[in-house]
Amino acid sequence: MGKKVLDRRIQRTRRLLQDAIVSLIEEKGYEAVTVQDILDRANLGRSTFYAHFRDKEDLLLSGFENVRSAFERHQQEMLSGKSEAAGSPWEMSIVWFQHAQSSRQLYKALVGKQAGDIHVKHVHKYLSALLREHMGLPMSTGKGGSALPDLAIYWTVSSLLALTAWWLDHDFPYTAEQINEIFKQLTQPGVDAILQRVSAKI
Repeated sequence: MGKKVLDRRIQRTRRLLQDAIVSLIEEKGYEAVTVQDILDRANLGRSTFYAHFRDKEDLLLSGFENVRSAFERHQQEMLSGKSEAAGSPWEMSIVWFQHAQSSRQLYKALVGKQAGDIHVKHVHKYLSALLREHMGLPMSTGKGGSALPDLAIYWTVSSLLALTAWWLDHDFPYTAEQINEIFKQLTQPGVDAILQRVSAKI
């Protein structure tokens, strides 16, 4: 069997599982969905599921693979243009909102009202790591060190997820570009002030 055929089969299997969990979350909420529910909806076996994912959370978070790729492409475009804003969260938030707008079902499952509280915390952790990596911010140095980088990341991601959840649950009353501007107006001044303090100490 050729590699391309195998790759297409893997992609198709992963897509079937991703579509299954998204539709199930929309119907009854993340916490109520079981791996068996997903298998029944996708019409796949248990061994097939575990060949691709550890658990239902790993499956759902795999939907962020495209987000990471979009972030990386956007960052490369910014760097190639030698923009000083390449590491700015305000340049990356538009990527998030545009992806959410084009993948509504996925984002409703990830951070909408049907997403479980525990799951949203994991999404928060995932995005925090992604944003920290993108911005090149240091980790908190622990006792006696500055916690400002951690606070900046936490506040930015919390604000992003809260506004995204509102946007999703109100059926997108604004475009991605409009909601991004609202996000920046609500969040940017305070976070920028913190980041300036961090930069002054590095």
